[in-house]
Amino acid sequence: MVTHPMKQGTYRVSSGYGPRWGTFHAGLDFAAPIGTPIYAAADGVVVEGRERYNVAGFGSWIWLDCQDSVGKDFIYGHVKHDGILVKAGDRVRAGQQIGVVGNEGESTGPHTHFEVWGSPGRLGGAHQDPAPYLAGAAQPGEAVARPVGKQGGTIYGIDISEHNDGLSCARAAREGIDFAIIRTTDGTYKDRCYRSHLEDAESAGLITAAYHYLRNPSEGTTIAQQVQAALEVMGDKRRPMWLDCETPAGLHVDHIRECKREFERHGVRVIGAYSYVPYWEGSIAPGEPDSHEFGAFWVAAYGSNRTGSPSGIYPGNQHHQWDYPLGNQKPALWQYGSNAQVAGYNVDINAYRGTRGELEALFTGQKTQEELSMADIQRIIDHIDRRAQEIKDYVDIRVTNPIGSDVKDIRQQLTGGRNKGEYPGWEQLGQDTQGRNLTPVDALAAIRQQLAQIQADLDELKEKRK
Repeated sequence: MVTHPMKQGTYRVSSGYGPRWGTFHAGLDFAAPIGTPIYAAADGVVVEGRERYNVAGFGSWIWLDCQDSVGKDFIYGHVKHDGILVKAGDRVRAGQQIGVVGNEGESTGPHTHFEVWGSPGRLGGAHQDPAPYLAGAAQPGEAVARPVGKQGGTIYGIDISEHNDGLSCARAAREGIDFAIIRTTDGTYKDRCYRSHLEDAESAGLITAAYHYLRNPSEGTTIAQQVQAALEVMGDKRRPMWLDCETPAGLHVDHIRECKREFERHGVRVIGAYSYVPYWEGSIAPGEPDSHEFGAFWVAAYGSNRTGSPSGIYPGNQHHQWDYPLGNQKPALWQYGSNAQVAGYNVDINAYRGTRGELEALFTGQKTQEELSMADIQRIIDHIDRRAQEIKDYVDIRVTNPIGSDVKDIRQQLTGGRNKGEYPGWEQLGQDTQGRNLTPVDALAAIRQQLAQIQADLDELKEKRK
């Protein structure tokens, strides 16, 4: 997918591709105020980003290798250095924000210099006029390609509360965020931003869920009171729920069980539990409980807790944390940091290995098409067959049979049946020459014959009188 490097209405083309000032200008210049977002033009890998300073001419730049997706390399020059969101090795996708406009290097004013290089790229290839390439390009913020299948690797999400008030989920989506988990409550404290965050996230196309910070009743509120507070916050905006288990007061496994049971009693699906390794292993009594009964597991483990873009600080799908069983199960989600730079905020950042469809299935409890087994398909077919037979039986018993019986009886009475002699006829109508009772049809036929004979006899009498 091709995406324009800058959003329509935020820039003007200040210089085109071709000869300029006695040299050759190898790109397009997009003049815009400092800080205006710039975006990846296609799916690719960062060759150079924020780690490179003092680039000759450009001051600071971003170099994207997108040969695998569109057979091009892209260069962004004069990027504001402290506004670069990516580093070498990061994978980006079309439409993802990667930096902001600057005035670095040899520049006559704030702008982004944009170059397109053909195969095999900037090293060995030739620069091309960007204008034809960008003709018909999607605008940043429009639908962008999503990973397909497990090989798609990773999708990223944020968990947010009123502490992130003002964060734009639309901007987060443009920067590569696919899901948001939104706080409802801390004990009985009601998060004032739940509904606004949820509406913002859903309008941005993010997959959503909620979370409740579970308090020990010893801290002053019962489990039932906490759940009731969460229900009041959600109102008609109920979403599948994660139980956040990390209170300093510690928890008993029965507290988690009761909380899950209370939410489900009110029709709220509990996806699973959130915690960090030392807490689950040492602060929940008795011992380390098996987490399967609570659903999936969402683990927090930060390591060095670096600052940067979600993809830039992600340790990778092969990291050993994904294989660490907590409560006898491996994590479904991994919160791998709290300093991710998303939409201008430092936020908790989470990774999911799989597709958007699979994550939606995890949150909602419904299977994806890919997860339907042959046994599932056969059960669906059997169900359809049973329903079809039930409908047929109903029609036969309530409609076809009664009407059919009546119709058959009428046919027999009128005609004697489909086969001669099926119905005995009526004695009142007389008999035929063979001594069989006539049916109404037989009687009418006999009357017609008799009338014809009478008419013939009358005609004969009239002739004789002449």
